[in-house]
Amino acid sequence: MDITSFVLSILSWLVPLIVIGIIVLVIVAKIRNATQKYLGMSPSQAMELVNKGMKEETTTPKGITALSEMYGPAITRDFPEIGYKGMEVKARNAIVAILNAIMNKNTGSLKASEYTQDLINKVNNRITTLNANNEKEIFNNIKIHRCGIASYQNRSKEAMARFEISLQYEYAKVSEDKADTAKPALTQTAYSVTLAYKQDLHEQTTSIVYSSNCPNCGAPIDASAKGKKCPYCGSGITEIADRVWLVNDFNLVK
Repeated sequence: MDITSFVLSILSWLVPLIVIGIIVLVIVAKIRNATQKYLGMSPSQAMELVNKGMKEETTTPKGITALSEMYGPAITRDFPEIGYKGMEVKARNAIVAILNAIMNKNTGSLKASEYTQDLINKVNNRITTLNANNEKEIFNNIKIHRCGIASYQNRSKEAMARFEISLQYEYAKVSEDKADTAKPALTQTAYSVTLAYKQDLHEQTTSIVYSSNCPNCGAPIDASAKGKKCPYCGSGITEIADRVWLVNDFNLVK
């Protein structure tokens, strides 16, 4: 092979590389100019901003509607046997129990004395869908940031209180066979939990046994004993049996 053929051989594969390099440089220059023009920053600064935003998305708690100052006193006045704080605790405990039930694919912990059949059915339907797709949802290390009431309605024979809860967990949705090796990602989110009562709720099923505290002395009592009195102080407990709050619904807010 003479020198001319050798040079031509080198150029035959070198020229395309040069062309590709020029194209890449042009694209990079255009990106740099565009980010500088529209964002006022270099590409590296823009990428740093994106990474910062992604980090904040996973570490900053979600905002929620919290109107406790508006509805709290009314709830405590209308339902002194549970009060606003008692309902908030009920909502907090409920969302943790619901997410764990979904993760464990078992609603056995969602007792009929605390949850309506509609809610239990909703969780079971979600589990059925996961099973049909051979999937599993993982909610590890649930941490509640804040809980507040978003709405409250009280009618003569029924009432509803909807809470919003800001929380974080390590989440993953994976195929069942990969659940043990999954690497859940820290996720910030917010859910709503709705509590409801109806005056005749105790008639929904004869198997439910409600328990509560006496509104007068605070002693634990069996609230299913409608029409009876507190065995400790003698206060009537009819009202308690009629006003049992159950967790009625939950939804992802954001």
